[in-house]
Amino acid sequence: MIKKYKNKSFAVFGLGRFGMSIIQTLSEYDVNILACDNDEAKLKLAEEYATHVVRADASDENALKNLGLQNFDVIILAMGEEFEASQIATMIAKESGAKYVIVKARNLRQKKILESIGADSVVLPEHEMGSKLARKMVVSNIMDILEDSEYYTITEIKPLDEWLDKSVRQANIRQKHNITILAVRQGEELIIPVSPDRIINKEDILIVLEEKNK
Repeated sequence: MIKKYKNKSFAVFGLGRFGMSIIQTLSEYDVNILACDNDEAKLKLAEEYATHVVRADASDENALKNLGLQNFDVIILAMGEEFEASQIATMIAKESGAKYVIVKARNLRQKKILESIGADSVVLPEHEMGSKLARKMVVSNIMDILEDSEYYTITEIKPLDEWLDKSVRQANIRQKHNITILAVRQGEELIIPVSPDRIINKEDILIVLEEKNK
C-alpha cells in the first residue's frame, strides 16, 4: 500500500476535547506533532500522543514567534472558548509566515471574523469532529496517490467510435483496453460512480485509470 502524507508537521494549540481528538488521531500517522496549552494537566495527557509538548499562551506574541510557526505545515488553533485569543493567535501565526492556519470557532459569526483576519480554514466542531479533520489534513486523497504512482496514470479521453451507443459493460473497455473508467464528465456534470449499464455518448469525457507503459 502506498503511503503518502500531504502534511508532516502540526502545531495544535488548545487541548480541550476537540484539540485532544486531533492529536490522538494525528499520532496514528508518521508525523511531527507539537501540542501547546497553558494547562499542565492537559499537557501531561498529551505527552502520550504528541512528539513535543510546550506550555504556551496562544495569545502571547513572543511565545508564538519563539515556536517557529513558519516551520509547521499546519497550525491548528483549537481554543474555541477563548475567541479573543484565537483572533490574536491567527494574526500572529499568519504574520510569522505560517503556511496554513486552521481555527476553531463556536458559531458562524466567529467563523466570518476569523476568515476576514487571515485564517485559511475555520471549523465548527459540531459539524466536523477532530478525528475526521485530522485525517483530512494528513492523508492525501486517492487521486494524489495515483498521480504519483509509477504504475498507473489518470487521464481524460474521448470515447472511441466503437464504444458509442453501447453500455460500459457492452463496450468491454477494461478487458479489451486494460483501462478502468473512474468517472464521466458530461458538460458541467461529473458522474461518479459509473454504472456498467450507462450508455456511452459522443459528448462524454471519460476519466480513466490505466497502467503506464513499462
